[in-house]
Amino acid sequence: MRTNEAIDLPQKCMDEATRLFVAHGYNGISMREIAEQVGVSKAGLYYHFRDKEALFLAILTANLGEIEAIVTDAKRSESGARQRITLVMHGIAARAPEQRAIIRLASQEMVNVSPEAREAFGRTYHEKFIGQIQSIITDGIAAGDLRPVDASDATWILLGMMYPFLYTAHESPLTPTAGAIDLMVAIFFDGLASRPAASA
Repeated sequence: MRTNEAIDLPQKCMDEATRLFVAHGYNGISMREIAEQVGVSKAGLYYHFRDKEALFLAILTANLGEIEAIVTDAKRSESGARQRITLVMHGIAARAPEQRAIIRLASQEMVNVSPEAREAFGRTYHEKFIGQIQSIITDGIAAGDLRPVDASDATWILLGMMYPFLYTAHESPLTPTAGAIDLMVAIFFDGLASRPAASA
């Protein structure tokens, strides 16, 4: 019978590796160092994860699933695009600093994995996160709440505004307070809001 410790070991490895990847980057940490921090042998770590790339991708994929759940919950709201995006941004901001930083790792560090893995994760990343945000904006345009703009460009601009908050506290002076998130959403949506044409 497997013990709880054995069952939790893969998650423990991922939690410790997350902290190390966030602090040092993909190339700044080795499997040996991860194993030492977890308190297992390298063989024990490799038993659960084929290599560092597999461990890194497992962390990114698990985090992406949690973000997808935040977006899915927001999309269930019967409110408009603004409220749905507000729910998403507050949901992301409420996550632990290392968990928020994984979103940044997914864009900064993917160059270090194999092209095949990068392409596969990119498709999943778009399907579960970027594309879902884009669909909220597209729906807002279709409903007349937002001006007819390129929804893809608008999505990346919105996430670009969020990017400074995707750092751990020791890396950035910016703290994702509720007020800061609301201000970001207001700047984004009040600039995109559909308005009647000005009279001549």
